[in-house]
Amino acid sequence: MPSNLPKGNEYTPAGFFVRLFAYFIDHLIVGFGLLFVRMFYAGIAALIADTPISGNVLFNFTLKDIVLYLFGALYFVLMTYYTGTTLGKKLMNLQVISAEKGKKPSFMDILFRETIGRFLSSVILYIGYFMIGVDKEKKGLHDTLSDTRVVYARKVKVIPVYPQYAAAPPVPPAPPVAPMPPTNNNEIKKEL
Repeated sequence: MPSNLPKGNEYTPAGFFVRLFAYFIDHLIVGFGLLFVRMFYAGIAALIADTPISGNVLFNFTLKDIVLYLFGALYFVLMTYYTGTTLGKKLMNLQVISAEKGKKPSFMDILFRETIGRFLSSVILYIGYFMIGVDKEKKGLHDTLSDTRVVYARKVKVIPVYPQYAAAPPVPPAPPVAPMPPTNNNEIKKEL
């Protein structure tokens, strides 16, 4: 179990926009990683051309589509299960926890959340994701179905700055300086 799970009821649910931004970061990372998978697959595709698996394998999906989906899903499932977060969530200080306080979600909960739950959340105009913005506990459909929550991983102490105290304190006046003895300008000119 990750040691940084929020304690007891001491967690703050993460809102819609912070989760959307974390998801955007994750998709950039997954997209970059899948470039390498695509390059590797391009070499294999030349070998399996004109074979039964080179066309549609499952409904309208080719083997390439299935492989790319599996690698993308593996990132979300394995990162969330082993660390409680993905890289995008980590950058946004978010963590996936179980609805049961202080427990790590099971592998099946995470697998369901990241595959079937995300599919169901996006089926009808992404309404399952928009639920995050209107639900008081900030749960999406995939969170509700898998009994998980996305919360802030650790509390950050915020010190408010009030306008009347924002100004710097006044600087005390400098101590008086002793006057310099007069110099003879003629002596300075002779030295030059």
